[in-house]
Amino acid sequence: MNVLAVGAHWDDIELGCGLTLKKLKEKGHDVFTIVVCSSNYGKNMEEGMKEEEALEGGLRSFQSIGARYIATPKEPNSNLAYNRKIMQVLEDAANKNKIDLVFTHWFGDVNTDHRAVWEISRTSFRNVKNFIMYQSNSYSDHVNIFTPNLFFSYDEKDRRFKEQLLSQYATEWARRQDRWKREIFERERYWGFLSGKEYAEGFQSTNLVDFTI
Repeated sequence: MNVLAVGAHWDDIELGCGLTLKKLKEKGHDVFTIVVCSSNYGKNMEEGMKEEEALEGGLRSFQSIGARYIATPKEPNSNLAYNRKIMQVLEDAANKNKIDLVFTHWFGDVNTDHRAVWEISRTSFRNVKNFIMYQSNSYSDHVNIFTPNLFFSYDEKDRRFKEQLLSQYATEWARRQDRWKREIFERERYWGFLSGKEYAEGFQSTNLVDFTI
């Protein structure tokens, strides 16, 4: 298969499905990644990572996964909305690379950029057979609740590798590592329990037609 993972921001892909992509690559599938927005945020857009730092960290991380990064123009953080330009960029990437499987954000995410990427993705990838959603944070408003129905398990060695992927984004890792270890890895430990393993990345699938690993 040709697999494409789309993230709103740098680090979203690694948080949500980084180890799953690595396992798919090891199984012989071709893996591609796209990041839609920049990682500058805050009142004056001075927080987060500069694009040069984010790009450098992302390239190292994607190389470790075995994924090919598709460069695209970056939209401003926190202001993403459905628009035809981005929709066509994603659609063109799917057509050019003959994508069979897409990983994208979950429709109920409270982060507006994440939710917008899902909305754009559902149109861009309407002809892709397999469509899977991930959650790259732990936010819940108790109205829309992420309930995975598909799990890719991993072990303690993989957990350390996932930390290495995230640490490539040095600024965000320094700021968020304690939170990520508490919220992301502990959640994935629970998902591992549900799937009978140590840890697992969890997903909601909306369309699985020709899905073979």
